Amino acid sequence: MPQQLKQNSPDAVTLLDDLIPLKDASHTDVVEYSVDVPLRFAECHALLRDGRKVGLQEPRRFVGWSSHDPSRTLLFRVNGAHLELDVKDELAGHAPGKIHNITLEAMALRCADTMRKFIGIDGGLLLLPTT
Repeated sequence: MPQQLKQNSPDAVTLLDDLIPLKDASHTDVVEYSVDVPLRFAECHALLRDGRKVGLQEPRRFVGWSSHDPSRTLLFRVNGAHLELDVKDELAGHAPGKIHNITLEAMALRCADTMRKFIGIDGGLLLLPTT
């Protein structure tokens, strides 16, 4: 069963700093997350309050995203688990990084009836079962 944390949970930013740490920054200071495709593989960056753009300490943890829409999901892999950040642009100024939900799931269920679609870092389609 996935574990969900709301963006206003005091543990949310601590969880992100522990599981998907940024280079020389904290998720507390993030105003927006962005996905760039500089060459062949996409990269996730965080835009900070002070104007800096930083990446993840371990860029391989970023595995995909749902879209570039105002409501989107960023997908990370942490020790065999998937971590999803649901981001909504309307939360600008109200939540670090515009995060609405954080979902951490241990294992994807292979027998699910519906699938969630993500764009993989290589541009391919990545499907995860809905739990």
